[in-house]
Formats: sequence, C-alpha cells, structure tokens
Amino acid sequence: MTDTEDTFITQRERSIIYTPTKQECMNTWRQAPSSISHHEVGAGAVAAAATVVTSVIYLISLWAFVSTAEVPFNVEIYMLGYTGFVFFALFVTPLVGFVVGTAVWHWTLSSTSNPRRGALAGVVTAPGTVLAVSILFSLLLATRELLGVIPALFVSPVDAFVITTHGVVIYWGLFTSVILVPLCALIGWAYQRRVLSRSR
Repeated sequence: MTDTEDTFITQRERSIIYTPTKQECMNTWRQAPSSISHHEVGAGAVAAAATVVTSVIYLISLWAFVSTAEVPFNVEIYMLGYTGFVFFALFVTPLVGFVVGTAVWHWTLSSTSNPRRGALAGVVTAPGTVLAVSILFSLLLATRELLGVIPALFVSPVDAFVITTHGVVIYWGLFTSVILVPLCALIGWAYQRRVLSRSR
C-alpha cells in the first residue's frame, strides 16, 4: 500500500470519526444561545405599543386641529400625503419601533439591568424611531418621484427627500417626541423592573 493510499484512508477514517450525528447536531442547536432573547423581543413589542399610542394621538390631533383650508398647497395633494402618512404612522412606525427597541435592548441591556437603564434605553429608542420613520417616509416619496408617478409632488427625487425629511421632522417628529420620549422612558423603566423582578 502506498503512502498516498495510507493518507487517504487516514483522512477518511478521521472524517468518519469526527462527523457528528444528526442527533448531536440537533442537541447542539438546541443548546446554542439565541442571538435575540425573549427579553429583547418583549422590549421591542413594548416600544411598538408606545408608538401606536403616540401615532393615534398625533393623527387625531392633526385631523381635529389642522383645517384643509389652511394648507399651503393643493388639498388633493395634502390628502394624498395625509393618507400615506396614516399608513406609515399606524403600520410602519410600530414595526420600526419594534426593530429599534429590540436592537437597543439587545446592545445595551440584559435581564439583570436596573430599571433606570431601561428608562434610558426607552429615551434612546424614541428619537431613533422618529428619525428612522422620517427617513423611510422621505425615501418613499423620493422613490415615487423617481418613478415619475403622476401627479408629481416635487421637482426632483432629491427635493422630495430633503423637503419631506425636514417637514416630517419638524411637523411630526417634534410633536411626537414630546409624547414618545417620556412614554418610552416610563414604559422602559416599568418593563425592565418587571424583567428584573422575574430574574431574581
């Protein structure tokens, strides 16, 4: 038997010896820690709930106190933007809040962190959510302009992105942050306190 055949057999035997069985792979997978814990997912769900409450308050206030007779542009365009933002506020914003809240808790807190850190994480989650939603909404309108959808609302996609981001941050972000920041701080504190009490 040649050295080459010897080496081939040895490597083959080693591969057979060190190849884990299907049951071993399943056990290893079950024992591996999850990258996202239930604690972090729960925090994201709490943040999403806070954004829903804030969005509903904002939309009711906008509908009740802003008359379409006072809008600085065409009423049809205003209603188109309002309808689109209703969708964003009630469906996209909670999803973004869930992702941001989960990410913040994942990177900054554990199940044994004190409630004050939960409040701080809530404060970070609120503006992060507002900024992310503003950019996403602006990208949506910029994409609309890029595709040439009629009626055109802006001169160019760049104008759409810049003007919409500025408008959303000023007219939505500031008002929403006044409610969302303390609400997320309070909910973050209460949620982390509950998690901490369960872990003891």
